[in-house]
Amino acid sequence: MAMDPPASKELVRRTRLADTPKPDSTEPPEVKVVETKASDVEPKKVEKARAKGEGKAAEAERKVTVCVRAADMPLPLQRRAVRVAVEAAAAMPRLESKRLALALKKDFDTTYGPAWHCIVGTSFGSYVTHSLGGFLYFSVDKVYILLFRTAVEPIDYPQ
Repeated sequence: MAMDPPASKELVRRTRLADTPKPDSTEPPEVKVVETKASDVEPKKVEKARAKGEGKAAEAERKVTVCVRAADMPLPLQRRAVRVAVEAAAAMPRLESKRLALALKKDFDTTYGPAWHCIVGTSFGSYVTHSLGGFLYFSVDKVYILLFRTAVEPIDYPQ
């Protein structure tokens, strides 16, 4: 038995985007479409990260392959995301996707404000809407990381 909502109540949108088009606008909203090809992707960058080991090689360095797949983010933020990801991955004896995603999200939320989202894994599909200048898709070794920001505004509840 399905219950329908009462007809007197209307659905209310609880979030507002900062750049929503006006309802009386005659022009369609501007949409940024980014198409990437293999030749457009930045060349692979190799960075060194401290890897915790046991025995004599406690402070051994290992090379990590980092490749930026797609980006709509200023370079300083990209560098920070890569650094945080590499450091978090190096601190784990076995990579845990959830912990890596949490480390990136917490760092970006505290540094640049809410609402950052992070997806980490070896195989996933996505289709997301992000704020301008707040999207980065990159890989660290064989782990792929999608980091993006969405606009958030407080909800005004009727009193």
